[in-house]
Amino acid sequence: IKRPVYSNGQAVKDDPDFSISLGADGISRKLEYEKGVTDVAEIDGDLRNRQYHVEQLAAMNVSDVKFTPFKYQLSPSLPVKKDGPGKAVIIILAALIGGMMACGGVLLRHAMVSRKMENALAIDERLV
Repeated sequence: IKRPVYSNGQAVKDDPDFSISLGADGISRKLEYEKGVTDVAEIDGDLRNRQYHVEQLAAMNVSDVKFTPFKYQLSPSLPVKKDGPGKAVIIILAALIGGMMACGGVLLRHAMVSRKMENALAIDERLV
């Protein structure tokens, strides 16, 4: 393969630096360029950033820094008493909600039965 190969939208798994789809001419030009580079940081931006950070750290003079060390009196611990509603409050609320739902069910059933009775009486009156 001398010239670059186009995949027509197909995925080609290949070496990201020297892809075979570049062709022999493309790979040789890329290799010439990389041989001509003397400083690797020109190619890799991350390496340049790391060099900058190392230079900044080397420029700092740590020997003249004055600070006072400190120590905590006690090690931190979790609270002894749990926050939030207690078990009794949860049980009381559950009982109230259950009672209200039961009353609602009884009232709904009574309404349905009384409506059936009214309909049955109306039908009986028509028949008589």
